[in-house]
Amino acid sequence: MSKRSPIRKTVNIGGDEISYLESGTGPPLLLIHGLGHSSRAWLRAIPKLEERHRVLAPDLPGHGASAAPDARYDPAFFGRFVGAFVSALGLDQADAAGNSLGGLALVLAALEHPQAFRRLVLADPLGFTKSPVPPLDEAVLTIIGLWLSFPRTRALIRAGYAASFFDARQLDDASVDEIVSRLGSVARLRAARRTLSEIFHYSRRLESLHEGLARLAPPALVIWGKNDPVLPSKDAQIARRVLPAPRIEVLERCGHFPHIEQSEAFCTLVLEFLNTA
Repeated sequence: MSKRSPIRKTVNIGGDEISYLESGTGPPLLLIHGLGHSSRAWLRAIPKLEERHRVLAPDLPGHGASAAPDARYDPAFFGRFVGAFVSALGLDQADAAGNSLGGLALVLAALEHPQAFRRLVLADPLGFTKSPVPPLDEAVLTIIGLWLSFPRTRALIRAGYAASFFDARQLDDASVDEIVSRLGSVARLRAARRTLSEIFHYSRRLESLHEGLARLAPPALVIWGKNDPVLPSKDAQIARRVLPAPRIEVLERCGHFPHIEQSEAFCTLVLEFLNTA
């Protein structure tokens, strides 16, 4: 028997309509995507995860089908959003997994609302890799800003996205389609630019975050693609040092998106971690 596709739903948070996918039954499992992605990034992982969990995957503000308000789009903004989403859906002691920016947003939300989360899975997360030192970081931001401004074909977008994978054949075209569909949206381009800039500036000084992680209540599993070209896997050792007794797993032959590139291995690790007493 084939499984049902996740159901697309909406919820109003602070006056903004937020789109999310829901599927499965059981203990809640929140899935938070990274920059430039949407809830579609989890489509390969959801069929396995929904076997044991009620899966909820929102589109972050400025992404996917969610509203793109005129906001700052710094990591604290996304952390507050995660906390508000959990509250709006009435979740309690939820498990959660986040990739890249989504991982950092989960950590910030869990620091503010420790009672709301049971266990965290951080996949190639932001928050452990420092930005390039000035003036290189500003040069990188300028180049990315120009890239976002230029007209882009689907083929060019697909090629740029493929660079984040170890094996480009594992790329998910659903995410490419999502990115292409957002071309021409002024509000989403503004959100992307602000998010990139805020991430870079936030990542210059991570000492305060790392000091605060000593009080992170939920146990954490960190999964990192060994061949991540965006956030190097060596920074998993920083996570090991600053997180309270994390479990660290590094996946061979894997880039920045383990939930996509190695979804079976990723889901096996996640379910084992979440369902072990």
